[in-house]
Amino acid sequence: MMNGAWVEAQTGIINLSADDPEVFEVFQYWLYAHDLGLDSDQMEDTSLILSLWVFGDKVQVPDFQNAALDALRSAVVPPLKHTRLFRLQDIQTIFEHTGEGSPLRKFIVDLYVWDGPLNGLMAKLLEENYPQAFIIQLFDAYTSTFPRPKNIKDKRPYGVNAELYHVRYPGSSAGQEVGNDNVET
Repeated sequence: MMNGAWVEAQTGIINLSADDPEVFEVFQYWLYAHDLGLDSDQMEDTSLILSLWVFGDKVQVPDFQNAALDALRSAVVPPLKHTRLFRLQDIQTIFEHTGEGSPLRKFIVDLYVWDGPLNGLMAKLLEENYPQAFIIQLFDAYTSTFPRPKNIKDKRPYGVNAELYHVRYPGSSAGQEVGNDNVET
């Protein structure tokens, strides 16, 4: 953002007026402490944690995104504390502000595939107007996981390898390489 043809590179100023002050406060704390510093109430606020990841994507700070994803994973896995997992608004935010190959999208889809509420899921997704990209990615993932292993809890990808969902710098070995597939917000 601070190099190349971005306006911010020319002016040296990043306008964050559209961003939630709480999100920026956590980011500022993380810059100095390399810890999100979330209290127990904030750790239960999955909307806040998702916003942290999206903000990290916006300002292109993969380590912050990874810290947010690790916090999200701690908040919901195991055991899943949310029978609904995420609110419609959260899913919409994720799919509006992340690219097709986003590790956050993959993490959310994997949660639904492996632990999501199956009863009436399709009807609920259509009735409540979930993003089409989410529905497609979800059902692609469902079909690729069948037949299910007998001990399903041991096969959950987010339970085995958290780094599977990390954003990484080009040339690193863990997570997903940062590229141009992220949507500009």
